[in-house]
Amino acid sequence: MKIKNLILTIILSIFYPFSLLPKVKNDRITFISLESSKLTRDFKIISQALEKSGKYDLKYDLFEYTPGIKNQLAYVITCIKQLFAINSSHLVLLDFNNFVVSKFKRTNGVKVLQLWHATGAIKQFGNNVKRDYKIQNYDYAIANSEFFVETFAEAFNVKKENVKITGIPETDKLFDKKRVKQNVAYMLKKYPKIKNKTIVTYAPTFRGRFGTGFREVEIDLDFIQKSLGESYAIIYKPHPLISNSKYQDNKNIFYMQEESIKKVFAVTDILVSDYSAIVYDYMVTQKPIIAYVPDLAEYSNSPGLLFDYEKYFPGRITVDNQTLIDEIRFVSRDAARQKKLYHNVFKYKDGKSTRRVIRLIENIMADAL
Repeated sequence: MKIKNLILTIILSIFYPFSLLPKVKNDRITFISLESSKLTRDFKIISQALEKSGKYDLKYDLFEYTPGIKNQLAYVITCIKQLFAINSSHLVLLDFNNFVVSKFKRTNGVKVLQLWHATGAIKQFGNNVKRDYKIQNYDYAIANSEFFVETFAEAFNVKKENVKITGIPETDKLFDKKRVKQNVAYMLKKYPKIKNKTIVTYAPTFRGRFGTGFREVEIDLDFIQKSLGESYAIIYKPHPLISNSKYQDNKNIFYMQEESIKKVFAVTDILVSDYSAIVYDYMVTQKPIIAYVPDLAEYSNSPGLLFDYEKYFPGRITVDNQTLIDEIRFVSRDAARQKKLYHNVFKYKDGKSTRRVIRLIENIMADAL
């Protein structure tokens, strides 16, 4: 990966002087993503809100990074385009770490706001783990509460005072009771076979990394479904970076790559996850959560976890299929532990985080910060 980054650095170095020729456009905001080729989640919410204001020149550089030679070549071209987009924008919005910003952001006139792509974090990330390049040149980041400020500041190499506690726009949907009811109706209509069943959603994070590819966790969902019986339905919601899942054509499992996690949550009775930050989102429902972490010892070392997992995880912890089955059958909820973590993670529960983020963006664009 270091060799690839070295080659990319050389290529971008050729184009960098030319990217400085155009002036920074004071009204331009550019959205840059490596996770999706279309607007999703916070990017979509913020873009729609900014479009309504009509005050800004909005640009989009959206790319879905996947392994493979063809995609790698496309990624190089994307990085060249990003170079020019970044250095002509007054504000750049990111939802993932960005090589071009860290290496080639112009020093004056360009501000970078890291929106991230999750409510928080359980695993170490960013500059807190071994990387092929140092993350730098970000100016601001948003967080859901004080709980994440120090971690985000270190991970993104941002001053603590520039990690703004606004709440996360996507979480507004969790506090909208009308929307939750609509999501339930939508899911039951589209998937009538899940009606009158105990719905278990399995939603883990990915394993692997950019450059080397991503893989699924080893789990036997067929065995689990068979053991639980027909009164249960298993929804598998893979991480967006997972492709070619071995369960995507499985008729015994409800594979929901494309469905919004918020829609899935609306009908979920029990969540099974691991080190994914969606655990925080699901706590809003106050329903049971179970951890399936067969690689807990390994994962605790690399990339590492932000807290003592066995002490603070808001639910039962399992490391094999049979134990997971037993916990699903006799599920219990540690309400006190779950409530404590929930209040630590969510400063705001008012469903108005989008407004706060838009206000932050407006202040940055007005150079008021």
